[in-house]
Amino acid sequence: MANWAQKLKLHHLQTLVALGEQGNLTHVARMMNISQPALSKWLSQLEDEIGITLFERHSKGLRPSEGGKLLLQHAQRLINDLERSQYEIARFKQGGLVGSLKIGCSPVATDCVSQAILSLLNEMPTLHLNIEEKVMTPLLHDLLAGQVDVVVGRVGGRALQLPLNYQVLYTEPVCFVARPHHPLAARAQIAWSDLAHWRWIVWPTGTPIRISIDNALVDNGVMLPENTIESASMNVSTNLLQSSDMISILSLRLAQRYASQGHCPMFLLSIPTMLRIHDVIGSTF
Repeated sequence: MANWAQKLKLHHLQTLVALGEQGNLTHVARMMNISQPALSKWLSQLEDEIGITLFERHSKGLRPSEGGKLLLQHAQRLINDLERSQYEIARFKQGGLVGSLKIGCSPVATDCVSQAILSLLNEMPTLHLNIEEKVMTPLLHDLLAGQVDVVVGRVGGRALQLPLNYQVLYTEPVCFVARPHHPLAARAQIAWSDLAHWRWIVWPTGTPIRISIDNALVDNGVMLPENTIESASMNVSTNLLQSSDMISILSLRLAQRYASQGHCPMFLLSIPTMLRIHDVIGSTF
């Protein structure tokens, strides 16, 4: 291990993370109760020891360099691990079994995660679980930062380029959905030209399912309608579907779950052949 890493202490890691978040030496110096010149000197010395520029200086403050982002990622993970160890030791002192797991899941994977949790608790009944539901992009950011231990959701696109381990759990088709009395609901087959007349609700740009949809459209020479709504909120999306003639694209399993629960009935529209794509659901750790 390099000497510079051996010299770093917890408050150094906290200072680095604060610099990454604040981007201002004066503000961070005040937060850490040190002088601004002392902080600037320490940062310069650290950069000299590491041999790279951690923060780029500009007129408005500091911006992490690519190397700085890498160090900040590890610093945040170490801080999170230490905070968790404090929690688990406190549980141990109170007589509880040490063990915790933070799970991040996307909306499409909630059924899969729920089943896995029940099996896990049968084997480890005193395990402390923390479950967070988001779309994949912020979940993967949380995973890289050490804020969650495992992520279950759609796998694909730029996510596969991240330095993470992946395991495919299953694949399933995606489908167009709309409210039961939508004008398209009575049609046996729907063409692209039919879908183009209605406002779409789609997942945000950059999410795995959106990338798959965009790629499928490009491959077949069609474009996403201009008046689409990007939504990462299933509650908002389902409310809009119930209250309007908008259409959306969901994984088949998720669409069937919402339809079977009754609180958000949907009609699965027949998908044009050119738009048939599959959702890859996997765990990332």
